[in-house]
Amino acid sequence: MKLSKLSALVMSTALVAFASVSSFAQETPHDASSVSPVWRTDVTGSFTQQSSLLKLVPGGQAKNIRLTGINNTQYLDFGVRADEIVSSATMDLAFTASPALIPVRSQINVYLNSQLQQSVPVMPEALGKLYRTKVTLDPKQIKSNNQITLEFVGHYQNICERPSSETLWLDLDAKSLLSLVKQKVKIANDLARWPAPFIDTFTNNASVIPFVFAKAPDNETKKAAAILSSLVGKYTQWRGADFPVYYDRLPINGHFFVFATNSSRPSFLSDLPLADGPQIYMMDAPESRSDKMLVISGRDESDLVVAVKALASGDHVLIGDKLPIKDFKEAPDRRAYDAPNWVPIDETIAFSQIMQYPGQLTSRGYAPPAVHMPMSIAPDLYMVGTGGLDVNLKYRYTKPEGGDQAQLRMRINNYLVDSVNLSQQSSSGEREMRLPSFNGPLATSPSEALALAAQNDLSFEVVYRRELSEGSPDNCKSVVLLPHQMEIDPASTLTLNGLFHYAEMPNLTLFTQSAYPYSIFADLSRTVAVIPKEASAEKVTTLLNTTARIAAVTGAVATKLSVVDQATEAQLDGKDVLLIGEMPITLPDFKKDNAEQLQQAIADTLQGEEVLQPEEILFSPDGGVGAIVSLQSPFDSDRTVVALLSEGQAGSYLLNEQLKSPSSMATVSGSVVIINEQSMSDFKVGDSYTIGDLPWYHKIWQTMSNYPLLLVLCALVCAVLVGTGIFYFMRLWVRGRAR
Repeated sequence: MKLSKLSALVMSTALVAFASVSSFAQETPHDASSVSPVWRTDVTGSFTQQSSLLKLVPGGQAKNIRLTGINNTQYLDFGVRADEIVSSATMDLAFTASPALIPVRSQINVYLNSQLQQSVPVMPEALGKLYRTKVTLDPKQIKSNNQITLEFVGHYQNICERPSSETLWLDLDAKSLLSLVKQKVKIANDLARWPAPFIDTFTNNASVIPFVFAKAPDNETKKAAAILSSLVGKYTQWRGADFPVYYDRLPINGHFFVFATNSSRPSFLSDLPLADGPQIYMMDAPESRSDKMLVISGRDESDLVVAVKALASGDHVLIGDKLPIKDFKEAPDRRAYDAPNWVPIDETIAFSQIMQYPGQLTSRGYAPPAVHMPMSIAPDLYMVGTGGLDVNLKYRYTKPEGGDQAQLRMRINNYLVDSVNLSQQSSSGEREMRLPSFNGPLATSPSEALALAAQNDLSFEVVYRRELSEGSPDNCKSVVLLPHQMEIDPASTLTLNGLFHYAEMPNLTLFTQSAYPYSIFADLSRTVAVIPKEASAEKVTTLLNTTARIAAVTGAVATKLSVVDQATEAQLDGKDVLLIGEMPITLPDFKKDNAEQLQQAIADTLQGEEVLQPEEILFSPDGGVGAIVSLQSPFDSDRTVVALLSEGQAGSYLLNEQLKSPSSMATVSGSVVIINEQSMSDFKVGDSYTIGDLPWYHKIWQTMSNYPLLLVLCALVCAVLVGTGIFYFMRLWVRGRAR
């Protein structure tokens, strides 16, 4: 009897549970994109991140996106940090469609990682004017690296359509956004994830990584921090990085780096075991559910340097939450101009050594877009008439159909170098292409045509020409377009020859674009950083942002950098100098005379001379001011000083905002740059000097070309000498005949 009652109770409970589950199942939405991820205990509160779709176009920020009947596909790339998950994703599409389109039959198909998310019909109200709609993406299909594909399917008449018709178009507006609702994930303390979660390499955003010290760091600790920041710069490259500095206090949020020795450590690391050598920890950040801290620990400051050098070497197996450093071997100094990111001269280099990812040189589509390959070279190269860039190009392509034609084009920095008509009998080819030579230094602005620059964009494109006819209603012609494919063989090669290293200094263009002259020795073995002993946190940030910027250009870590707090001839002789500090004078105004006075004040400061302040201050910037000044080293005529100066915290902020992005200040020139809230002013002041060497005959020609009157005078002297010689020769010849 008891058993029967128990059975009845179980059955009734099961029926109630089943009814509840059935009711819940009916209420659950079937749209997978609206289902939130399964609850996880390792996530924190959500936040929303919005990005313009134009900024997601591969290869950089596009000015507009136009889809046509031929170019009907646009790819958009975005990434998600390793310590984040996406719980919701939507696209706000704003577009204007051609008024000639047939509504509803024309549509936009939206794919996420090759999976169709939604087909958006072009409604009548979208024709000829701005129209907005929202597309929901499935967050479960989002990974670390993602691609959105927009496919335009357009129709303008019911029969006899021509895909190349000018009436088939759709413009995507700049107001189009991708919105991601994200949550932070608490990950395990495992160094095997390095450089995640500290360094962001999946998105296009700059990495912001605070550095925490117990107090104002000494020279060795600053050196260790500079090496670590340059390692970050090597990873982030063009994305940029910023390093706020804290003294014995925790950052508000985010992952951060901490430096601690047995005798000097932040108060929140008071319980950290005493170190018996260089070691690195990955630990949970205090007072945070998801943030991590990378602790660089050692017995003393020299151990901190060893620890970051070992991390930068990549020779140690990273696993677990702790890495003890034992038997570390110092790497030898790098040779001049051997930066990993630079293509060497007088060597044949395969494209495979320059490519950044597989498939970079492949293009597909009805009208295949150009493929791009960045190429960086030393910024002080000087080309003479016999020099140039030789490219041995190997390529494959789909054959043109029927009477169609195809042409391969090669461009450098968007300037046409060469083109070749492709054969209809073969689907591959090989061709020698050469950039026309020129005399002089590399280009420093896009206006200098057909000239190499420090950062170059090599692009290759196959253009197909096809005659399409829509026919007539009585004789309709149906056309089916086949997608084309173009591939540049990674075995193709390029050679830079006939170039010399020669630059006229001071030239801040070379510094802001290519970190020259410090990047000559990519490990900074010929560089000394001079920064005050009790430097403020903002000044230390300036040092870290600068070394990261240099590493982003060279691709090498600054393991050989020297850091001092006083400028002495013994320490600075034979070295390029990075001077970081306060303004030695107050600028009366942003004029050429004051820029020259600032340059002279820096030279006097380095030599230990007293700097005289202006008698009358006419200008006092309330928002702070920063400056970058370049001059010849007073200790070595072949070396350069670049001073990074600021006036107070506001000035340091303005300066660091410019330094944190490797692409900033690309257009400045001269030897002095003044930075304020409104603008940047540059001036060319002071004496000039040269670095490098040219053959003597090229030096003569360069001198003559700089002074036209001297060239005319030499021509006249030569004419007189030649004429006098001919005159005396003729007289001797006449006398000989007279005898």
